[in-house]
Amino acid sequence: MTIHAPISHADRSLLPRALLGRRHIRQSEYQLAFEMGQLVTLLCTGEQAVIVGRLQILDCIDEYVIELVEVDCDPLRVLDFQIA
Repeated sequence: MTIHAPISHADRSLLPRALLGRRHIRQSEYQLAFEMGQLVTLLCTGEQAVIVGRLQILDCIDEYVIELVEVDCDPLRVLDFQIA
């Protein structure tokens, strides 16, 4: 039988990186052009839509998930330059 001594303090330098928690969460200064719930217009058709989701990938074009107003269809994924 093994008896373990209680650990009073963990030496962070000995732990694997996967077990270390992040101490500071960096806030991105990058802002998306459209907000959740915002009413937008599709440039190609002129239809009204509501933003229901946003995807942001570093160094790429922002992508939005929209639902068309008064139309019964699945949500659409559009790029930021396709809506106004």
